[in-house]
Amino acid sequence: MTALRRLRLRLRPTTIAGQIALLVVAGIAVAHVVATIAFLLLHEPQNPDELPGVAASRLGTLARLLDAVDPAARPALLASGHSLPLIRVESWDGTVPPGAKPVPDLPVIHRLRNGAGRPVTITDLSDGDPEQTRSPARLHIGIVTPAGAMLQATLPNDPLRTPKQGALIFTVVFLALTLALLSVWATRALTAPLKRLAGAAEAFGTRDDHVALPEAGPREVLAVSRALDRMRSRVRRLIDDRTQMLAAISHDLRTPITRLRLRAEFIEDDTARAATLRDLDQMNGLVETALSFVRDGQTRDTGSHSLVDLASVVQTVCDDFSDFGAPVSVGRSRHVLVQGRPEELQRAVTNLVDNAIKYGGRAEVHMDASERGVRVCVLDQGPGIPEAEREAMLQPFVRGDRARNLNEASGFGLGLSIVQAIVEAHNGRLTLENRREGGLCAAIELPLAAQTFAGRREQKLAPMPAEAA
Repeated sequence: MTALRRLRLRLRPTTIAGQIALLVVAGIAVAHVVATIAFLLLHEPQNPDELPGVAASRLGTLARLLDAVDPAARPALLASGHSLPLIRVESWDGTVPPGAKPVPDLPVIHRLRNGAGRPVTITDLSDGDPEQTRSPARLHIGIVTPAGAMLQATLPNDPLRTPKQGALIFTVVFLALTLALLSVWATRALTAPLKRLAGAAEAFGTRDDHVALPEAGPREVLAVSRALDRMRSRVRRLIDDRTQMLAAISHDLRTPITRLRLRAEFIEDDTARAATLRDLDQMNGLVETALSFVRDGQTRDTGSHSLVDLASVVQTVCDDFSDFGAPVSVGRSRHVLVQGRPEELQRAVTNLVDNAIKYGGRAEVHMDASERGVRVCVLDQGPGIPEAEREAMLQPFVRGDRARNLNEASGFGLGLSIVQAIVEAHNGRLTLENRREGGLCAAIELPLAAQTFAGRREQKLAPMPAEAA
């Protein structure tokens, strides 16, 4: 690390409040620096006597005074004009040199007429003036006022400097752009750690839970980052503990359930024996289904996926149900390859077909092309699911037959949750839609194997994002 970088990091505030204060102070300092430079470049000279326009205005004022006073006082007033800077004033008898030309239309002549405040006659006396020959930058003119006062004067012929409005406007625009760019740059640098922190928090709990937490930034952001990292560790530990606990419960309950089943066979009362065996089957099913939900809800390594013929999986599931006499049929099918685990995809389709038979009486499976790749839709003729309850149906332990009690229910409300976990692990989507003709369409959309391979290749070839300084 260079010395300049170390100095910058040492002087940079470590808190958000300090960085915002530094941004404000830097903006004010830049504004003052630019304004000072503009003032030094655009300001007028401090001595106005050196300006040609001021000399012409004073000469016009003198002509106005000579026109207004008594003719007897004019010589004395004219003598006082000898002290005017940049101007030489003398009396004039009105003699015009031969070949005199009209006075040129110059900015100083306009300023002189404005200073006189009345229509004066100005004559060019430059011809034949040896001083004018030596110094062409000066004018020699004669002035006659309306009251008959006459004088001759020599004044500078420098062009009048107009106000630098263009430079002033450019300075203001440059200052505004400078402050705007400085503010945008500083704001992006200040909010970059917050954006990375938000991205890491948003990715937590998803399949892409690999976003690194910010390790540099304001003190408050680093505190939140460390707290989020500790929270992620606690949540992962709780999930692992839950999985281990359910696995232990399953292992511990299977043995007593088996013993109770054996003992129930010796119950003489047929009704009591059948009720006891049904309760034991329900207990065993609850344990197995809960473990399946936990197992299928975990994040998997996508590298162990293989190519799967989805049509074969669908046909296998439908044939298994048909062998037991269930009303299941395949309406449309197409042989496509997807990337995934065949046993998990078979379990997802099985759950959807089982729900269709359970709540709709029969199931019909269609396979169609979709924007995501391929769409497997399981149709039934049941009552469907109200739109307000579709989101809740995807939550664990929520059943479509909530009006009935648990003893009469044939499920535990985990089927759709397991399907959603499997589909999301395969980069797919599960949707529930009511059909116009009645019934429900539970659809699984999965990407084709070629699309999945192309997406992974793009991720490998994509450059790693550079860390913000």
